[in-house]
Amino acid sequence: MAVALAVEGRAWKPREWPMTRQAWDALDADYFQLTAQVAANDGYITGRLDGDNDAPTFVPNIVGQQLLRQLTNVREVLDRAVVIDDPALAVIGRRVTLEEDDGATSTYALVIPGDGDPRNGFVSVDSPVGSALLGRRIGEVVTIEAPAGSWSATISKIE
Repeated sequence: MAVALAVEGRAWKPREWPMTRQAWDALDADYFQLTAQVAANDGYITGRLDGDNDAPTFVPNIVGQQLLRQLTNVREVLDRAVVIDDPALAVIGRRVTLEEDDGATSTYALVIPGDGDPRNGFVSVDSPVGSALLGRRIGEVVTIEAPAGSWSATISKIE
């Protein structure tokens, strides 16, 4: 279920991605770098001649396919990006520290959809943890509805 977030006097649409200016700038730079890499990688498939000039063999260009998927994802996120300047708000590009009732803490960096690596502290904003944190502030209690079960924690820091 998509939830609209109300911040800075406006409601975000469910598929808008709020982010810091630095995150937007980095994503924009990634877009141009990926565009160049896709062009240099000969696209989605590669044709080659295997001895018979009339029957080229087309093989999947796995690297090219991966680059195209990354480029498409970055383009879609940039198209829906909303730059938020409020430093006290959990948005893409910020690190959020959670404190559980037992005092245990964990810190997560909010990243674009499809770019998460939870083992290294990066959570995608479309993951259970990321979507629970997106648009929140210090002191708010969040409930994370994860596949392994739900749990709650308080946001203790946003940087």
